[in-house]
Amino acid sequence: MRGLLAAALLLPLGLAAATAPAARPLQPHTLVTTPGEIHAFAQDGDRIGWIAEAGRVRVRRLSTRQTWVVGRVDPGRAQTAALALAGSRALWAFDSGGNSEETTIARGATGAKPVGVDLLSGGVRGTGDGVRFSGVAGDGPTLAYGWVVEQCPDQWFGICEPGVPDEMVATLGGIALVRAGQPAWHAPPVIPGLAFPAIFTVGDGWVALAPARSPTPTGEWSPRVAEDGPVNVYSLRGTLMLSERLDGIVRDLALFGDRVVVLLEQPNGSRVIQRFNVKSGARLLPSRALSPSAADVSASSGGIVFRVGRSIYMLSGRTPKLLTRATGTPIGLSIEGRRVAWAVNLRGRGQIVALTLPR
Repeated sequence: MRGLLAAALLLPLGLAAATAPAARPLQPHTLVTTPGEIHAFAQDGDRIGWIAEAGRVRVRRLSTRQTWVVGRVDPGRAQTAALALAGSRALWAFDSGGNSEETTIARGATGAKPVGVDLLSGGVRGTGDGVRFSGVAGDGPTLAYGWVVEQCPDQWFGICEPGVPDEMVATLGGIALVRAGQPAWHAPPVIPGLAFPAIFTVGDGWVALAPARSPTPTGEWSPRVAEDGPVNVYSLRGTLMLSERLDGIVRDLALFGDRVVVLLEQPNGSRVIQRFNVKSGARLLPSRALSPSAADVSASSGGIVFRVGRSIYMLSGRTPKLLTRATGTPIGLSIEGRRVAWAVNLRGRGQIVALTLPR
């Protein structure tokens, strides 16, 4: 688990007064060029991964430039793919359903054959209940995927009765940890005691999530974040470490060290970045108001980055600073140490580009 319109070359309306321009925009360099478009991108440590032409899932070790094909997505469904990395291991998912809801999840690693992990299935697409996919995430030794089960109390031959408001109810949900060496199509262990995750992330031994809204109105049945709901942070064993209720809707999450970073849509439509200390519960001052289209928050020892359209920013203190403007809408923007990287498509070809933050 987001497409956004590309921003104009000027700072986006509503963000200009709240940002400090960099003295000189940093110049990214190209890591990978592909003959077809890139549909998903992720990075972790010294490795990057992407899904591009023919649906192949590739992982590259940057220090040696070795590249492996670790799996494949149905080429006709590659545009729906999601990807996460944990070192040399990859986890990916894609919409594999026809008339019915269905998400296929698989894993792969350098030097190993790809393995099917799970098949999340539901009722008739758009009119039935079932299992809703809520994302994949990876960091260090951890790979995970999440889901929410939605059910409608009134059905007619497997189809939810139309015209009944608030009929979809979240009844189950969870986040599963995908282990190395796990047999194909065997259910991975689920972190116990978690709220049903609409969106989630993992990092440094934590999992952070925003719970799904329930009930959900007709026609909006994919997992949605509950308005004015909490952000919960747990250990990977399910111990609740932090729960903070926020005014607005959580749009993205990031974890690094003992910090959880929250991109929050406020009731007035603007967005802010909130930061909390997981262990102490202390809340840092939020960022200044950001554009309503701010997205893709990521955090590391190098700092916090996000984007607005094609413009990529770093948050230092309360005021974001412009790092660079991408040549197209960034895909999978993230920061790993001081490396900020993303994918972009131009004229039917893909590129993975990166920049290094100054010390």
